Amino acid sequence: MNEFGGKTYFVEMSDGVRLATHVHFPEGGGPWPVIFSRSPYPGMLPFWHEQAKFWTARGYVFVMQECRGTGASEGEWVPFVHEERDGLDSLGWLVRQPWMNGNAATYGSSYCGVLQWCMADRLPPEVKTMCIGFTGIERYRQNYMNGMFRHDIYTSWAIGNSGVPKAARRPGLYREALAVRPHVEMDERLFGRRLPWYRDWVTEVSPDSPYWKTGFWAELKDKPAGTRVPILMTAGWFDHNLEASLISFDKLPDDVRAKSALIVGPWIHTEGVSGDLDYPGHDRFGPRQREAALAWFNHHLKGQEPELAPGIQTYIIRENRWQAWTGGIGAGGLRTFHLDPRPAGEAARTLSPGKPAEPAAASYRYDPEDPVPTRGGAAVMHYLTGDPDAVPPASVVQPPPGARPDVVSFLSEPLTEDLRIAGRIRACLFVSSDAEDTAFTVQVMEVFPDGTAVNIRDGITSLAYRNGASRPLAYTPGDAVEVVIGMWPITWTMKRGSRIRVDVSSSNFPAYHAHPNIAGTWSLIPETRAAAQTIHFGGQYDSRIEIPIVPDH
Repeated sequence: MNEFGGKTYFVEMSDGVRLATHVHFPEGGGPWPVIFSRSPYPGMLPFWHEQAKFWTARGYVFVMQECRGTGASEGEWVPFVHEERDGLDSLGWLVRQPWMNGNAATYGSSYCGVLQWCMADRLPPEVKTMCIGFTGIERYRQNYMNGMFRHDIYTSWAIGNSGVPKAARRPGLYREALAVRPHVEMDERLFGRRLPWYRDWVTEVSPDSPYWKTGFWAELKDKPAGTRVPILMTAGWFDHNLEASLISFDKLPDDVRAKSALIVGPWIHTEGVSGDLDYPGHDRFGPRQREAALAWFNHHLKGQEPELAPGIQTYIIRENRWQAWTGGIGAGGLRTFHLDPRPAGEAARTLSPGKPAEPAAASYRYDPEDPVPTRGGAAVMHYLTGDPDAVPPASVVQPPPGARPDVVSFLSEPLTEDLRIAGRIRACLFVSSDAEDTAFTVQVMEVFPDGTAVNIRDGITSLAYRNGASRPLAYTPGDAVEVVIGMWPITWTMKRGSRIRVDVSSSNFPAYHAHPNIAGTWSLIPETRAAAQTIHFGGQYDSRIEIPIVPDH
């Protein structure tokens, strides 16, 4: 018996390394169906042992294994490198145990979900299903949006998982890391040693790089296509793995996807809610969606009648209800709002249903040494560390228009009817700069009748990687070019009487790195410069926001 009441085995891998594997058994005599999880986070072991009580009380053996080089397991900790082989070796051991009845499932979220996807196309027949939560396997798309690196997710994660003792608990370390230029030297300056995997992340900006196109990351994103068991997936509208989760579900073979389920709620990476809005009914599937997993496992491992139907269910924010979708999350309609020079209050211009006839422009100065601070959204994760200065996730109250001179706001008239958004909002902007490369950001908000504004979706692009470029594009300073920013999907109903607000700027830090306004690989550039930025709209410059909507019937 271990200290948590289970039994610990040291399971030998094919190379001789032994991994600590904690097993909790139900009351009575077996054999039983088995739920198998793996984790690289020793600090979460008490949580997993507490979870085991839930599952064993419902007739399942619960198995939790500590990844190589973490906790009590032997070997060297290198993120992701050994996970497929170790996972398959461990399943090979599991299916030979006399206490398992031939029916097993894998289970877990975040990194624990990546561990499942690693094995998804090579599962032994005893594994009947997988439950994968809040996990993405499109690693390039998770690290970068149009050439802009997601600091608040992956720099924070790198510090916490650097392998340097107590690194994550040193006060102020994250802010120190963000300030290092050139950023590639962050590891040696702060830890006195290199983190090769992090250096790859911050220097391999092109999705066409061999780092992303070959090897582990290339293989991982193709795993769903080879999956042959039904999968229950959960995701959060404000989780940093959202987009990659949706892509993963779409990549399942048609027959497998038809038997699988995807649940998307108003959740952050903790699998719960946060921010300044209320979400009544979001918890219909229990804490961390555990009741959905239970219903799924009872059907696939015990043969009980299905209580959770296959297909996609999403929580519609501001309507505060769940909706099932057939054929994917689709709207069927489109509303376009154009950037307009006419004033809409003291500090905002107009967001108009009609395109202005005459060209106009708005200019501002962007200084990378004073970036626009991130407030809310999905592309953040440092809040998980408990840092009181961390960016708050999800939908939160935003500063009013005019709060900063480097943010240009556009505001619609009050809506005369509800606007039901379902899918990806797109911003199509005509912009110019006096820099050879720079960035532009957009944020879409709902403004309530009392003037309170909350964020719905945001996006960013560099000029070098504009419009889906897989390799850097040249830009001639002063030229007006169109940039298209596709934001992450959402189901959200703007209420009658609310206004739509769109903010355009050039930074959103630390969700994304502050572009130095210098062409080249951002992490290798030691200095910054200020840039004169211009947004063009009206006439031949149809800068606009395209909102996918569900038409009223």
